[in-house]
Amino acid sequence: MTKDITKDLLELIQEFNARLEQHLPALEQEVDAIISGKTKDPKIIENYLDTLLSLANHGIGEKPFIRLLEYYKTIDLDGAMFYWNEYDKQE
Repeated sequence: MTKDITKDLLELIQEFNARLEQHLPALEQEVDAIISGKTKDPKIIENYLDTLLSLANHGIGEKPFIRLLEYYKTIDLDGAMFYWNEYDKQE
């Protein structure tokens, strides 16, 4: 019984992660647009950082998170440090 529940949970988690990964290309394009467009609006950047940080908690989207965070560091160092610290907490 316990093995069945564990197997079911593992399958659900794997399916959930696979579905999350489907959204990654669109988020990567948005990150590219933010960086190439030199967006300076902290609300826009932080919205994407929040989303990508949530995904990074599941092992997905770490590269675009770090790319956007490196860009954000040039705009708001204190804001970027907040996200670095949050990212470091999950490791």
